[in-house]
Amino acid sequence: CGHFHPEFKIRMRVSSPIVGVLAASAFIAAVLLMAPAISLGSPAVRARSIAPSAVTRPSMVRGVQSQATVTSLQTVGSTAEWKVPDVLPKVYVYDHCPFCVRVRMIYGLKNIRHDLIWLQNDDKETPMSMHPDKKKVLPIVDQGGKILIESLDIVKAVDENPAYGPSVLKPSTGRKDIDAWVKGTKATMAALSRPRYIQTYLPEFAFKSARDAFVLNHPIDKSKFKKGDEGIFKEYEEALSKSPELLATFNEKLQEVEDMIFSSYHVSPGGLSYDDITFFARFRGISIIRGVQPGPKLASYLENMSELTDIPLLYGMAV
Repeated sequence: CGHFHPEFKIRMRVSSPIVGVLAASAFIAAVLLMAPAISLGSPAVRARSIAPSAVTRPSMVRGVQSQATVTSLQTVGSTAEWKVPDVLPKVYVYDHCPFCVRVRMIYGLKNIRHDLIWLQNDDKETPMSMHPDKKKVLPIVDQGGKILIESLDIVKAVDENPAYGPSVLKPSTGRKDIDAWVKGTKATMAALSRPRYIQTYLPEFAFKSARDAFVLNHPIDKSKFKKGDEGIFKEYEEALSKSPELLATFNEKLQEVEDMIFSSYHVSPGGLSYDDITFFARFRGISIIRGVQPGPKLASYLENMSELTDIPLLYGMAV
């Protein structure tokens, strides 16, 4: 299961005892078939890909591009064969975290099978026990006992590891236009996304203690609240109440992004690059916002990159 969320409900209604037995048997069989691919635990929720290493994943990239661009994508993402290391890397992440998305992207683009481990947001012990500086910071990768930290350092290490084939990323082009846009909309994005994260079924927020920890550590306006201030809960409520006006402003600003996107497959000229690692990681989060209206180029880009990296967008649980 590439993207499994721990909280779900299944309702069944049957018209006779026999039908009920058959339906229950079918449900149990389905669960047993899923069991090898899914393991749950507290404080971590695990998800491991079950695609056979010899099978080519189907391509569903969208948009119209030149044949040269399409051909260049045949060795990355959903169009290439899985690489299965002797020891699967253990990738510790939060689903909402853009820095964690960066690391998930390179494993997806290079089709590297790995253990994806979701930590609860209030779990301090696990990351601190692995981090060289004893910090509660993700992402962390355990590469057969070797600990990797810092998202872009991990991306570089994985991309340039000869065991995983040739590099697929070109250097960053220094997109100051994108950086300026992100900086200018940071406050609005925080007000729209943070209160929504904790209302969804993202695995790191499976428990109330995890949701509370996120709120207390992520004030929207740092000039008004410090970490740990109980007033942040009220701040989140007020931000949600202002959603219509915030969303109208944000949707208008999103249209400016259209001119910043080179193609449906890579944000800058020249092919996949570190620009895409940071761009998709930043913009995936908008899909948690119900009513968000990305322009056609941004929408196509997000869909294609989601497919290439095997990282789902969040529209299905948008709030």
